[in-house]
Amino acid sequence: TKKAMLRAARLVLLFAPTALALRMPYTTHTARSQAVSMQMKNPFEGMKNPFADKMDGATTVSLTLSFRVPDRGASSVLGQLDQLAANADTSTMEGFSELCADTALLLLRRSGEWIACCGSAEHRATDDEALNIYDRLAIREAAKFDDRDTGASVDAALAAAGLQGSKAPPTIAVICVVACVIGDREESIAKSFSGDATKMRQALEELAAAGNAEQEVLALELFWVPGEDNETLDLDEIALDWPELLSC
Repeated sequence: TKKAMLRAARLVLLFAPTALALRMPYTTHTARSQAVSMQMKNPFEGMKNPFADKMDGATTVSLTLSFRVPDRGASSVLGQLDQLAANADTSTMEGFSELCADTALLLLRRSGEWIACCGSAEHRATDDEALNIYDRLAIREAAKFDDRDTGASVDAALAAAGLQGSKAPPTIAVICVVACVIGDREESIAKSFSGDATKMRQALEELAAAGNAEQEVLALELFWVPGEDNETLDLDEIALDWPELLSC
């Protein structure tokens, strides 16, 4: 289908920069003097059109938080994530929107338990451009979590909900939300931040608002570790895999 072809094209773009980076520049030398080339930077580059519709294009958002989890029972942030993911209907756009809003609200309600945070937002003029960025961020984050266990995703939680025991050892948890939402959200979500709880709250509030609106969530990925009862994380491990996470 056309949609499948577009998706395949996106995946090709992910790996194209690697090939280009390995290619050495080729220059032809002649006896003639080479023309001087001047590159003038556009003074308006990076400036937004003040008359543009705020709902044009889409914004890719990536938010990562770490939590201290002394009790891993059903009332812990890990237990609530398991339950939230298990009850989500990820087969519909409405289900994704609801999961986006519910996840953002869950993380906001537990802001007193945050240890560290970081995030980013990037707006593009078209949905496809924003989804390209989303794909890259989702793949990058998935690699960090997949290296640890298979329980740190919504799909795994659908099968494992209710099995998490309260006797699991204390741990540090890392939770990441990657979303692509309609419109320009860069005024509400900082383009890049680390260790700023206020900016994290603003970003989560914006995601919650997008999730509660009609068809404003284009894509969503939710990751967390640990996903297995017998696994634990410490601060040294987190600093190694998530160096951008700073205390908030």
